[in-house]
Amino acid sequence: MAQSTRTIRVKAGDDLAQAYSSHGFYRFPAFSKATLYYKGGSRNEGQLFNYNILSGNMQFVGPKGDTLDLGGQANIDSAVFDKTSFLYNDGWMEVAARADSLALLKKIIIKTQVENIGAYGVASATASIDNIKSYSTGTGVYNLVLNQDVVIVENISWFFKDQNKNITKASKSVLLKSLSAPARAKADAYLKQNKVNFEKEADLRKLMQAVAN
Repeated sequence: MAQSTRTIRVKAGDDLAQAYSSHGFYRFPAFSKATLYYKGGSRNEGQLFNYNILSGNMQFVGPKGDTLDLGGQANIDSAVFDKTSFLYNDGWMEVAARADSLALLKKIIIKTQVENIGAYGVASATASIDNIKSYSTGTGVYNLVLNQDVVIVENISWFFKDQNKNITKASKSVLLKSLSAPARAKADAYLKQNKVNFEKEADLRKLMQAVAN
C-alpha cells in the first residue's frame, strides 16, 4: 500500500500547530491567489486561498477578512496556485509531479489522539478525537495550545492519475501500464537500476523526474 506515516507527540502547553510545521496546519505560509476550475467547466479566480490540511478543506479569506471553508468542494475539479495544483477526488490531493501523461498525487490525512491531564498532572487514557478539527479555522491553524498531551498522526498516501483521469494507488504495475511506450522504456530502465519504494516521496519524485527527462 503506497502510504507512509509520521507521528508527532506534543506535550500539554506546547503549540500543536507549530509542532506540525512552521505555518501550522496550512499547506502554505500565507493565503494566496488561486484559480478554481469546476467540473461543469466554469472557473473562479482572484480570491485568496489556502489548504487546511487538518480539516481537509480548501479555505478562503472572506469579505470581512475572516477565514471560511469553501462551499461545494465536491463540485470542483482542481485548484491551481502559482506553483502548486490540487485535484478534488473524495478529498483534496496535491499534484506532486508530472511525467508523460501521468500525475503523481499526494493525499495527507491528519488524525489526533489526546490524553487529558488530570489531578497531579497525570495523563489519563488516550482516546481518539475528531472535535479538535473545530479549532482548525482562523488563527487555530497557525497556533493551538491545549492542556492535553496530543499525538499527531500524519498519513500520506500516493496515487497516480492517468490520461483517462483514473486515480489509482501508486505502484510499479500501475506506473508501467499507464505510460506511453517511450516513457515506459525510461521507467523500466530506471526501475532496473534503482530500488524504488512507492511509499517514499523522495523515491517517487526521482522516478517521475527520470521518466520526464
